[in-house]
Amino acid sequence: MENKNPQKVVSKIVPLLCVLCFFTGALTAQESPFGSDTFGITRFYPSKEGSREWNSAHWGNGIARNVKYARDQYDPTDWTEDHSAGTNGFQIDGNGVMSMSGGGPRFHINSLRTTKGNSQFYLNVEFTAYYRRIGTTGANYGGMVVGVRSGPLGHASSGGDDCDATTYYARFRHDGKWDFEKELKHPSSDYWSSGGFHTQAPLWGGKPLPENRWIGMKYLVYNIDNDSRVKLELYIDSTTDGEATNGGNWEKVSEVTDEGNWPAAPDPITGCIYSDQRTIITLGHGTILMRTDGDGADYRKVNVREIETGTTSVAGPFNTVKRKQPALRAVSKEEYNLLGRVLGPSVNKWLREITVKKVK
Repeated sequence: MENKNPQKVVSKIVPLLCVLCFFTGALTAQESPFGSDTFGITRFYPSKEGSREWNSAHWGNGIARNVKYARDQYDPTDWTEDHSAGTNGFQIDGNGVMSMSGGGPRFHINSLRTTKGNSQFYLNVEFTAYYRRIGTTGANYGGMVVGVRSGPLGHASSGGDDCDATTYYARFRHDGKWDFEKELKHPSSDYWSSGGFHTQAPLWGGKPLPENRWIGMKYLVYNIDNDSRVKLELYIDSTTDGEATNGGNWEKVSEVTDEGNWPAAPDPITGCIYSDQRTIITLGHGTILMRTDGDGADYRKVNVREIETGTTSVAGPFNTVKRKQPALRAVSKEEYNLLGRVLGPSVNKWLREITVKKVK
């Protein structure tokens, strides 16, 4: 997945990708018109009618188990698959937490399987989860890494097809940076952040991704403009320590729109039905994946839904209302920046809140 040989950006590539970075406050969304998911976490978009969701509630069934290169018999959808490059298995504690470790663990949610009901074919999705880093020596590009629109056998899996790796990733990286990454044919890829093409932006004030701390990610990927472009949105909850209080304290990290000028490889692609390295992944292949490299990773409260994108998100600018100064509240003796990272002793002790109007 990680591009080990980054190419230089040639000047003739016009960066048409639209990047908007840093929301103006925290979205608690206690009045979301779309309700909450299985774990009480705010939904930004409604679920598509008739769709099936995948969630990790079965990790809390009281039965501890290890799933290694096998399926989880307690997954009610039977969509759990292990496509790891090297793993100690997915250790599920029975209390809601799944732990992955080893050289290259890869947890796949393959929504094309029909052994326990209908398939789903995830395309326009809202992914939500909480993650905790275990260890401090993992590869820089590891961390909370979530991919969507992938094929189930597209990432060097046994008997797989490298051309089926079509994936948009969101990454909270071990080195403390974040980015979106695009992969077409495995293993070539390239990335985009608020700094533009082939950049990763700092997320923790220049420090590495914290260890032993629950961090929430909400990742939305959906087609726009009559399925001609793809929009990616990334949010973080860095303050509720995995409890998702009041639906989670969600703050926008950034968004990007793939308009066809995001190359996933330095040269045209060979051996696949597509050859343009700027191909927009508008179709997808139904698989969601969670991965890391080196350090261990704990996950909890994972939820994946196919969303109805014809409605307005609760995070949209027309549905958020900034409270005036008297409504701001003291939250800590420490100062927090926009994304909830501690900056030091507080001067004003205020943190802006945002509430959400119900959509009529």
